[in-house]
Amino acid sequence: MPTQTTENKALYAVAGAADLAIEKLRELSTHGPAIAERAEAVAGVVRDKLAELPGEIVKLRAELPADLQKLRDDVPAEVQKLRSDLPGQLKKVRNDLPADVQKLRDELPTVLHDVQTKLVKASGELADVVADLSARGEGAVSRFRRDHADTLDAVTSTVA
Repeated sequence: MPTQTTENKALYAVAGAADLAIEKLRELSTHGPAIAERAEAVAGVVRDKLAELPGEIVKLRAELPADLQKLRDDVPAEVQKLRSDLPGQLKKVRNDLPADVQKLRDELPTVLHDVQTKLVKASGELADVVADLSARGEGAVSRFRRDHADTLDAVTSTVA
């Protein structure tokens, strides 16, 4: 395999990504019949659900007045319960706040260290992916040059 320079590495990485994309698209085309079969099955389920919709709408429309009346009847009691519970809940939040803030302060260095560790790991993995794509791209460019040498020579001689 030829030695890469840093200037070419990005270009080869792009070529490698394109080569990988082409390979995956070719693999995808072999799954076409299975995908079409699954899509038809899903379409059948959707058609069945759509056929049930008018009956569901009629049922909901008939239940709506009773549901609204129940809501109207329940709202005053719910509001009263919220009014009576709110002062106690606010007092609890006020009492717990200093301890919660201290806990966050204590945990922050660990969280930041964990984030930094994950970022370092991710950047290393990204560098590996770029290196792999670059190597793949270098091979793809070499294959292209070999497979199309006559065309490249003709274009080069015409331009020169």
